[in-house]
Amino acid sequence: MRNDVPAALPLIGYVAGLALSRSVRDVFGFALITIVLLAMRRGRAATICFALAAGTAMAAHRDTIRISESLALRSLRPDRFVTITAPLDGDWSLRRDVFVLRVQRFAVRGSTFEQPLTIYARFEPKPVGMSRTICADGFLRPNERGEWTLLLKSPRLMVYGGSISPLAPAGWNRALVHRLAGLPKRYATEVALVEALALGRGERLSEQVRDNYKRGGTYHLLVFSGLQIAFAAGAIAALLRQFRAPRTADWLLLFFSLLGPLFVGPTASVSRSSIGIGLYAVSRILKRPTTVENLWCVAAMTRLIIVPEDLTDAAFHLTYVGAGALLFVAKPIVSRRDRIVAGAVGIESLITPLTLFHFHQYALGGSITTLLLTPLIFVMLIVSVAICAVPAAPLLELIGVLHKAATIVNGAASTCSGAFAAPRIAAMIVGFSAAMVAIALLRGKARAAAIVAVSLIPILSACAVALRDVDEPTLTIFDVGQGDAIALRVPGHAILVDGGTVDSRLLPQLVDRGILRLDAVVLTHAHPDHCGGLPAVLSRLSVHSLWISPRRFRGDCAQRLLEAAAESRVPIHLVRDGDALRVGAIDIRAIVPDRTFRRAAENNSSVVLRATIGARAALLTGDAEREWEALLATRPIRSDVLKVAHHGSRTSSTPPLLDAVRPRLAVISCGRHNLFGHPHAEVLGALRRRGIFVRRTDRDGTVDVLFHRDHLLVHHEIDTPP
Repeated sequence: MRNDVPAALPLIGYVAGLALSRSVRDVFGFALITIVLLAMRRGRAATICFALAAGTAMAAHRDTIRISESLALRSLRPDRFVTITAPLDGDWSLRRDVFVLRVQRFAVRGSTFEQPLTIYARFEPKPVGMSRTICADGFLRPNERGEWTLLLKSPRLMVYGGSISPLAPAGWNRALVHRLAGLPKRYATEVALVEALALGRGERLSEQVRDNYKRGGTYHLLVFSGLQIAFAAGAIAALLRQFRAPRTADWLLLFFSLLGPLFVGPTASVSRSSIGIGLYAVSRILKRPTTVENLWCVAAMTRLIIVPEDLTDAAFHLTYVGAGALLFVAKPIVSRRDRIVAGAVGIESLITPLTLFHFHQYALGGSITTLLLTPLIFVMLIVSVAICAVPAAPLLELIGVLHKAATIVNGAASTCSGAFAAPRIAAMIVGFSAAMVAIALLRGKARAAAIVAVSLIPILSACAVALRDVDEPTLTIFDVGQGDAIALRVPGHAILVDGGTVDSRLLPQLVDRGILRLDAVVLTHAHPDHCGGLPAVLSRLSVHSLWISPRRFRGDCAQRLLEAAAESRVPIHLVRDGDALRVGAIDIRAIVPDRTFRRAAENNSSVVLRATIGARAALLTGDAEREWEALLATRPIRSDVLKVAHHGSRTSSTPPLLDAVRPRLAVISCGRHNLFGHPHAEVLGALRRRGIFVRRTDRDGTVDVLFHRDHLLVHHEIDTPP
């Protein structure tokens, strides 16, 4: 059957080359096969093989660069200040209690690294304004996900440099942002929406606004994306064709496709529309018309040639799969109005595996919500453009009204959203590879049906992952960086103790282990590294009860936890000394201090849990320090497993406690390259002298302790020496 999307064949070959091969020898092999196929006049096969060679060559080149950059960066000492210089293409944003600035590349000691860097500041930095670069001194370290970060200690350790030309498109963008910054503070939400919609700058969007649109499945409408470019380009073309100047319209479309990324930045969504519109304009100028489907394939391959790392990027996946779903699934199905629902279901079947894989969440009906909100967001976009020209209070009030309407729609849609397990990567590769083959070989409704069918492969894989359960009692100490998060599980039941930090990615780890329901959530104390991830757990999972101690329960994290409990209607139990909880074969007893300690009052108010499983026991100590440990040591706390208190700090794990517990296994939950030096050498030495087997989340990843009859079986993610 004749292929009506010929560009799909080289796209398949190029993607396969990027993903499957890294050897220079393979490049020459594919090139040789291409020559042989050309000699045999096998044009289609030769095209695919040439694309394979090109993808392999690009992958090998990028691997060489990435390895050399990683070696150079890891040679820097994480405990020494490093001076970085980076170009500015965004502004600071406030995330909880820290300011964040993201740059796409940075330089150290004269060497430029083409890797994103996140800069954190505990103080409020000056806005970047029209500055071109930032120079900063701080600790350069990889985080738990391998991404590079820089921690700034003081505003004196950073300085802006240079200035963007006001004649450059990026300068126009910055000038408009600076103009909007002078508006009254009471319009902070409205100004943030204007910047996101009209200027592509979502730095000032609050977490609440982001979460509302994400849970409704419409966040892609909120930020400057292909929607804005497509609407603007369509308006230009329609206006000029109305005046019977189609050739001028084509040239203006080409100009606009180049201007868009320069004004906003070359994000995946913007580049997709810009490349597609540019190719469409070029095809009309050269009088070589093509189809939108072909433009989709060429735009995707062009983007991957420019930025091959996008092959694993969530924004790239959602951008191109969303557009592909419209072209190859919805368009053939929705030939009549009564098939709109069928088209929406087809789109959801492709988008859902990606949102599960990247974000561990689903938003069923997101395509319908998108259809409902698109006209509303378009009106917000027009008003936002007007505000950039004339920052008037009535226009800002109108943005606020429109946003409230969108919030209501998203809130209704969020009832069909939630957290769920991610599909296996093998299922993702098989499913979407099969979809690409269907695009290349099939046509019309047969192609749409085949794409929807193969998209069920990753969805079924996610369901299989979510249905997993333990076969025997298991204690899991999650790798959540510098924080604590522990699960106690028996078949059909689970209890969570602490929730790590806000950005610890605890929720994905829970759902990937099949933990969708919790019999209880216990908070040892209200420090952010124990409490931060729990509001999301209460909001997204089914939680039967929340256990907290009223002692020293205060602060921003405590307030957010109470709000999440109230919103999700989770009963709160105030923990008292001796409180007991039985879940399956696990008996849990709470040990609570009967006084407030003068030193380290919050840490020394930690609820301690002793979990008994048959003849074995585990002691979970929160952040208890020496004062609270002295009292604990007088209790009957003999246990086989000890969760080392306060991440291995020298102010905890005192000899009296270790002698009272006499554990066989000690697990330390701490972050890689953390600023506190945890675990301290004194604690490690004390454990070693007593012959206690030690596991650490910073080196071993998540640790699972299985209570197997009379034995303890220890599994961990990273195979490193003790």
